Amino acid sequence: MRKMIVISLVSVMAVLLLGGCQESQSNQIQRARLVGHENLQLKKQLEAKDAEIAQLKKAMEKLRTEKDDASKQFGDTNIRVMQIIAETEKKNQQLIKEVEELKAEIKTLKAQ
Repeated sequence: MRKMIVISLVSVMAVLLLGGCQESQSNQIQRARLVGHENLQLKKQLEAKDAEIAQLKKAMEKLRTEKDDASKQFGDTNIRVMQIIAETEKKNQQLIKEVEELKAEIKTLKAQ
């Protein structure tokens, strides 16, 4: 009888252990699937972010090009304005000299 009880207990323990191992394996499989699914989602998110980064880099390059063009255009305009100012100052000096000469000429004509 004692042998029967021991055999029964060992059998029950074996069933529980085997059932527990199967459940544990089932949980591990579920976890592995969840982790795999999460990894796929993260890869998709990463690909989307990479595409967004590439798009933003293109936009930055376009803006940088526009900025360089505007700077060049501004620089060219600045140079042209400086040239006009220099020409105007030169003409102004010539006119001042001419006015002085005319004043001197008028003075000599009045003196005669």
